[in-house]
Amino acid sequence: MASNIPEGTTSPAGLERELDRIGHALVTGRLTTLTGTCGAGRTRLAIRAAGRVRSLYRDGVRWADLAPVHDADMLLATVSEAVGLRGHTRRTPVEALVRMPVESLVEMVCERLAGMHLLLVLDSCEHVRPACAHLLGEILTTSPGLTVLATSEHPLGVRGEQCVGVLEAGADLGSAPRPPR
Repeated sequence: MASNIPEGTTSPAGLERELDRIGHALVTGRLTTLTGTCGAGRTRLAIRAAGRVRSLYRDGVRWADLAPVHDADMLLATVSEAVGLRGHTRRTPVEALVRMPVESLVEMVCERLAGMHLLLVLDSCEHVRPACAHLLGEILTTSPGLTVLATSEHPLGVRGEQCVGVLEAGADLGSAPRPPR
């Protein structure tokens, strides 16, 4: 089972309840977004939650760090690379993918994910929220075995999205995830 989850720090003390809530959202829905301000601990929670549920996904967990991404083309290239799509040229994979027509790349990502049972983690979606929402609308429609865990300062606005608020590292929010839209 392939996974590329970043190594986490030690177990965050007092976050078991939040991890349970995230795990519940992941098994009851297909898109869970951890929302909260910068520095709240969204990435750390996502790493821990993905590690906890990794065994539930036949094809593993794939991680896409979107922090350096600021446009739709780079979003597609980064997600493509995370799910194992590589360019067929001498350029680096991301360079090759960025030069492909957007429609072709979205189609390739959808085809790649269509038969997979996978957790895709998209970290730091706030920089490209509209593009993430569009891409997730496409791939969640065509990929029934796909579950997505996203982190963003704000909800992505995708149908079926469950949001889990992260107030600050270690905070006990004491509430269930918001129901899907």
